[in-house]
Amino acid sequence: MKWLERLRRPAPVLDEATRAAIAAWRRSVIVRPHTPTEVAEFVVVDTETSGLDVRHHTLLSIGAVIVRERKVVMGESFYREIRPEQASDRENVVIHGIGHAAQLAGGDPARVLADFMAFTGGRPLVAYNAPFDREMIEAAVDRHLGMRWQPVWIDTTELVRAMFPAEALDLKTLDDWMGRFGLAHYERHNALADALCTAQLFQILVARAQVEGFRTVKDLLRAEKQHHWQRKR
Repeated sequence: MKWLERLRRPAPVLDEATRAAIAAWRRSVIVRPHTPTEVAEFVVVDTETSGLDVRHHTLLSIGAVIVRERKVVMGESFYREIRPEQASDRENVVIHGIGHAAQLAGGDPARVLADFMAFTGGRPLVAYNAPFDREMIEAAVDRHLGMRWQPVWIDTTELVRAMFPAEALDLKTLDDWMGRFGLAHYERHNALADALCTAQLFQILVARAQVEGFRTVKDLLRAEKQHHWQRKR
C-alpha cells in the first residue's frame, strides 16, 4: 500500500529555499470551481521524462505558462530541468533532446518541484494527456517533498473530444489538433514549447465551451468528465 510505504520512508530533508517555496504555495489563493472562465487563471503544463513508467522513470523537465482571462501570459512562464539520479538512455535522449550533461546539470528535484508548486499557486493545471503528467508530477512531489499534492487537473485530450466530437474520430494527437487549427509549433518535445502549444489549444477549447454553455471552471471539468465516461460505456 502506498500510504504504508510513505510511513516507512524517512522524511526528506529540505533546505530553506525549498521550504520557503512550499510556504509560498500554501499562501496561494485557490481558484474556485464557480469562477467564470473569462476571468479564471489556469496553468498549462508539460513535462519531459526519462520514460513512460512512473514506477521506474523520472521527470527531466517541467514547462508551464499561465492562461489568464483566456489569454496566454507570455511574460509569465516556468521552465526548469531536473537532475535525475541516473541519466536516461540514448533512445530517450533522441525524443526529449535533453543530453546527459544537461540532465546531470539540472536542478535539485525537491527545489524544482517546490518552485513549480509556488508558480502554480491555487490554479487548476491543464495538460494534454493530463493523467500521465499528473501521475509523474504528483509521484515526484510525494517522493522528494514527502507530501501529497493533488491540484485540480483539466485534460485537454478529453476536452477537445467533447468540444469537437466529429473531428476527434480522426484527430488523435496534439500535433493533429495543432494542424487542424493552424497553430504554430515552436519546438516540439521541449516542455515549455509544448506547454505553449497546449495553451493555444486550450484557448480555443475555452471559447468553444463558452458557446456550448460551459462557462465556469467547474463546467469545463464537467464537460471533460462527461465525455470520458460516455466513451467508457
